[in-house]
Amino acid sequence: VKHQGATHACVVCVLLYATMLALGTGVDRLLAGDLLLPEGMKAWAAALLAYWSWLVLLRLRCETGSVAADIYQLMFSCNFSMPMAAAAILLRRPVLLCAQGILVAIDQVLWYVDLLGFLVLGKLPVKVVGYLLWPSTPLSRRISCIHHLLFEPLVIYVGSQGQSLPVGRAFLVAFAQTVLCQAVCRFSTPLEIQRANGELCYLNINLCYECFRDVKVGWIRRYDRRSASVYLPWMLWIWNGGNVLLFMLLAWPLLWLLNFLGWSHAAISL
Repeated sequence: VKHQGATHACVVCVLLYATMLALGTGVDRLLAGDLLLPEGMKAWAAALLAYWSWLVLLRLRCETGSVAADIYQLMFSCNFSMPMAAAAILLRRPVLLCAQGILVAIDQVLWYVDLLGFLVLGKLPVKVVGYLLWPSTPLSRRISCIHHLLFEPLVIYVGSQGQSLPVGRAFLVAFAQTVLCQAVCRFSTPLEIQRANGELCYLNINLCYECFRDVKVGWIRRYDRRSASVYLPWMLWIWNGGNVLLFMLLAWPLLWLLNFLGWSHAAISL
């Protein structure tokens, strides 16, 4: 019953944002030392916060089938990573910033794979973009998903303006945040929720119950919907391993291009 109203959703959403920021900045202070971004990056933080605010207002204004579901969906890592990255830029913390890129890499890099596959082959190879084609997905979500394409390049570009792109330390920050995120989502959000019209809205926030239903890779789905003690460790090693691997695959060529154009002089570091 508590998931039908907005109160519980608001509380756990604020809890997730606050604890993720506190944990991220805490681990960053332990690992980053005096590594800082240069000054003059605040415009990028303002752009991230402006876009995120527009996304929140648009979705809460337009997706009124279930206010609770709309708020729960703001807990997806692709949504909360934007204000986290903005905070990292304002605090001039390159490790924390890079961690936000790693945190969502397995999702957002595979967007490029799906879109390229659709353009070349006429189908979605991985189907991480498949939810946009669901009849239940509202128009507001379809027009407010551009960050899936732009966020990773922004993180890599801003991060590369410092001394280096500290992927090793950033992975440790992202790992800690991922564990916390999955624990909060698994024990405070439902797998699905009923809208006012009686339809079920699929949530599965940050894959805390199962791999997304459009993904058909059998071995990844081995422990779907099992107990938290069985499923979460399985999902966490796949998620974190995939995140750092795909982030590196994107960061290497993009950082080379930035250096070639003279827009950066950074290298990937631990």
